[in-house]
This record gives sequence, structure tokens and C-alpha cells, in this order.
Amino acid sequence: MRVDLATVLWTASACTASLFGSKPAEPAPATFEAGWEHVTSGSSIKLAHIKSGARLTMPQVSYGTGSQQQAITAQADAATTKALWRVEDEQARGAPVACGARVRLINSDSDHSLHSHAAHRAPISGAQEVSGFDGRDAGDLWTVECDGGLWRREAPVHFRHVDTRQYLVSLPSKKFRQPISGHQEVSAAAKADTNAQWMAVEGYYFSAAHASAKTSH
Repeated sequence: MRVDLATVLWTASACTASLFGSKPAEPAPATFEAGWEHVTSGSSIKLAHIKSGARLTMPQVSYGTGSQQQAITAQADAATTKALWRVEDEQARGAPVACGARVRLINSDSDHSLHSHAAHRAPISGAQEVSGFDGRDAGDLWTVECDGGLWRREAPVHFRHVDTRQYLVSLPSKKFRQPISGHQEVSAAAKADTNAQWMAVEGYYFSAAHASAKTSH
């Protein structure tokens, strides 16, 4: 099912949604109003690659090699509408996501899952391919690795692929040409180094603790 984000803001009942702006990517955690500091189940968020500031994106261009599924990239344009990812786990909407939780990240524009598989190589780096998959299976599950017990907004986080144990990475030096010129390749690799650090930034965040929606820019 596709999610209309404009509708989400007005139809949430047990919890509420809020659209937040963000400063450019920084490794230091930000301070938020109590109740809005964590990434929560059901929220639709943008993920910034800390090293480059680029947003995790599905530009709706298929790979010409490998799985030939939808390409996943990191795009410098923070305003892109193709970079919202819905966080799905087994909790109720609005519940904070714990460090160590297994989640699916679903592209809100296309309903494709962030996916990976050992059988295919990324087209530029030759690392493990990461793709947008039009369906749901075990290859969509990622473990949230973070500090502090709960996944905090604008704090560093790693995503480790459950099936293959590889980390979601992007190398700023690995960029595509046309038709997605300047987009960084996103792949999966063995090391949780600076290329594997992400953080939750702009998005529609749910909170079960609030009775009304709040908009912040």
C-alpha cells in the first residue's frame, strides 16, 4: 500500500505526525522537544549520509546490470521527493525504534523496499548491490546499529543487512553519469566505517505521546 504523506498528517489517531526540517548533515546529535527525539515506527524519514550529506534516494532508474531492479543512490539535493523512507517494524505506529531492531525501509514514493542480496554486484564499486525491490522478502531486513538504546534523530546509525551481514554504505567518489549524473552509488560492504554512517533528518515523524500535529522548518 502506498502512503499519502499529506493524508498521514491529518488521519493519525493514536499518535500524530509532524513534518520536520533539518540542518545539513552533522555527526553531533541535535536537541529536540521531549517526545520527538527518536525515530518511530511508521515515520517517513530522509536518511543523510553523514560523510557527504547526500540523501538516500530511489531515483526510479533501473540498474543495467546485476539484478536490474531499481537503483538506490545518495543524492545531494536534500529537497528531493524520492528520498522519504517509511520505517516498518513489528511495533505499533509511534513506538520508538530500538537499537538492534530489525526494520524495513520502504520508499514512500514507490513502495519499493530497500533490498540487498549477495548474488549481485554494484555497478561502479563491485561491492554488494543494494536495490529497490517491488515486493517484500527476507532481503529487505536491516538491523539498526546505534548507541543509547533507542534510535535518535540526527545521531549516527549503521544499517546491517540481516541476510548477508553487510553494511549500507556510500562512497562520495563513486558517482553515476547520465541519466542520474552526480548521484553517489549506494552498496553494501563488510566494514562499519565512516562510509556506513547515516542519520535520520527531515521527515514525517509519529509520536504516541502527543495529541496534535506539529510542523517545524
